[in-house]
Amino acid sequence: MVKTSIYLRTAFIFSFLLVLSSCLSVKPGATKSGEKYYETFFVGEEGTQYFIKPFTFENSKLKEEVHLDLTFRYKNKINSNATINYSLFINEIIKEVDSISIVSSNIIIKSTENKLLFNERVKTNFKSRFSTEAPLSSLKQLFENENWEIQVYANNKIHVFRTTKKTRKKIKALNDNVFILFD
Repeated sequence: MVKTSIYLRTAFIFSFLLVLSSCLSVKPGATKSGEKYYETFFVGEEGTQYFIKPFTFENSKLKEEVHLDLTFRYKNKINSNATINYSLFINEIIKEVDSISIVSSNIIIKSTENKLLFNERVKTNFKSRFSTEAPLSSLKQLFENENWEIQVYANNKIHVFRTTKKTRKKIKALNDNVFILFD
């Protein structure tokens, strides 16, 4: 009877500690590895396809934003282009973008070929979605600096957006964990 009581008590304490430890366990930070900022897909002979999830640049004065995401493939060397999709959230409909420039202290990526994907109303602004391409080698160089400026020339105006604190953190994590791997 005493042995059974000791075994039951030991089993109870062990179970309690197991449950308690699972509640207190700390999940390894995805932020450090940057994994929450991108997805990868194996595409056979073409290597790996990367999808960099959207990140935000803002013009806080005008309460406007641009969200930018990237898709590209990489195997053994950088020899391709990346698709840059971006959504403008501004107070007017944009049907045509003359050019977009992504500027950092060490490189400027400029595209004059911007394809309109769609327009829609979002609250008090409009969402205009576009797609363009840029060399992957230029993007690798861009990610070496966390402070970017996005300049969109449309409707005879320039719309300027800057990195947010959250976006700078994301750019650094992506550089440290994805772009650092590319030759």
